[in-house]
Amino acid sequence: MAKIIDIDKEKNELIKILQKTVQSCNLNFLIGSGCSIPAMTALGPIEQEVEQLYNEKKEEEATKKLVEFLKPFIESTKHLLDNNLDNHHQTTIKNYSDFLKAISLLLFERKSHILHKQATIFSTNYDMFIEKAVEKYSETIVLNDGFCRNPSLTNAYSFSPRSFFNTVSNTGNLYKYQVEIPSINLIKIHGSLNWKIRDKKIYQTLEHIKNSQDKDDNALFDKFTLILPRKDKFNETLLNQVYYDLLRIYSNELDKENTLLITEGFSFADEHIYDITKRALKNPTLRLIIFCFQKNELEEYQKKFNDFNNVNIIYSGTDNIDFAKFNTIFSEILPKKEETPVAKEENKGSKE
Repeated sequence: MAKIIDIDKEKNELIKILQKTVQSCNLNFLIGSGCSIPAMTALGPIEQEVEQLYNEKKEEEATKKLVEFLKPFIESTKHLLDNNLDNHHQTTIKNYSDFLKAISLLLFERKSHILHKQATIFSTNYDMFIEKAVEKYSETIVLNDGFCRNPSLTNAYSFSPRSFFNTVSNTGNLYKYQVEIPSINLIKIHGSLNWKIRDKKIYQTLEHIKNSQDKDDNALFDKFTLILPRKDKFNETLLNQVYYDLLRIYSNELDKENTLLITEGFSFADEHIYDITKRALKNPTLRLIIFCFQKNELEEYQKKFNDFNNVNIIYSGTDNIDFAKFNTIFSEILPKKEETPVAKEENKGSKE
């Protein structure tokens, strides 16, 4: 039976669980649209609504609904590109920045010689907030988004899932010692706004975002390489293949021995991810920790995962556990030690 933890009463127990687990596990996170609030709204039942319209043969209405769903992502990304950030965007970027910083500090303090200083973030979000937030830590965190950045005259970086889980080390010039740099795999299961199919490959580009002014709904769709919220998700064979490659990576990660999966802002409404997660929980060394945004979500999570002893469901009876509060809780497991490279870089920037 899943263990329910009231963070208001049993916070110390949760912190002990996390402190004990994170240093000796394969560390994974699964995040959803709830993490991009307040800059973006939560996804909601968009897939069911669109599917119903398609079933009723209202294809034009379904397309319009998908376009209206997609437009805020495009406008938000333009704000990020122009560095034109309102309070909501600044808050969201700070939340992601705090999240990345906490992961990096945990990895930096990892003492195990068996496990790499590496964590994986699985995200169903299209937005570019993580890519924006990591700019602050460009010298201390390696973010691997699956694109091979070999030198290119066209700056056309192609997507290759095989590049995930590569590690990076610094080597001393004098004594030839090696120090592994903390790295984070960012696996965007539903695609990303900076993906574009060209010549039967997925490339990273932002030009189609800058020029997305089409009044024709279908033309707007054609500009983006995204797995849209509908059961018939694919109009493109390549995207189909990439989607299942990424789901396979997700499944393989959960099947590893001593794996921790922490979810925040994710409802498990995606049937594929939910089914894979349930099957993976048969692995007794996998631990799933789910953070409920609101107390009223607790019952739904219990229905989905109550049969599994290796699941902890975290809720608060007094406050919503939004991304900011999640980061506060998560940061409490960090060791209180001397400044690490990430902290030094931040302090240096604040003094300049």
